Amino acid sequence: MSMQSEAGSGLTERQRWADIARGMQQDLAAYAGLRDLLQTQFHAALRHDAAAMEEVARQIAAQVQQLDGTRQQRSLHARALLPAGAALSMTALFSLLQPSLQQQLQALWAQLQARVQECKACNLRNCQLIMEQAEVMRGVIAGSSQPDIYVPF
Repeated sequence: MSMQSEAGSGLTERQRWADIARGMQQDLAAYAGLRDLLQTQFHAALRHDAAAMEEVARQIAAQVQQLDGTRQQRSLHARALLPAGAALSMTALFSLLQPSLQQQLQALWAQLQARVQECKACNLRNCQLIMEQAEVMRGVIAGSSQPDIYVPF
């Protein structure tokens, strides 16, 4: 998004709506990329590949930072478009549109929310795997709570 839209000043209503739609489309692609990175992280964790985990963590952080930027931009535009005192929500925002545009943006928003949920589920799965691996390693390093686990009889 342009520096002008970053500042949020001097934009017409039409430009703000276009920026919102463009940002949601960009986020759809970015969340697909994030999902792929989370898959990469999962497989690196399964392989116990620390170098790959470190690299993918950097990539995930950069992707999340980009997504947060477009989210903040959307919030700025929504605040500018909504009447003073109105609750900040996409439902309230979309209600300002004509029905055909409203349906298009609601469909785009629903797709975006589905991608977000998909990434949250992948992130939770990865976190659980990594925590389980860390717990196993703590047990091995500190000595197992089952001292006979490695005894042949």
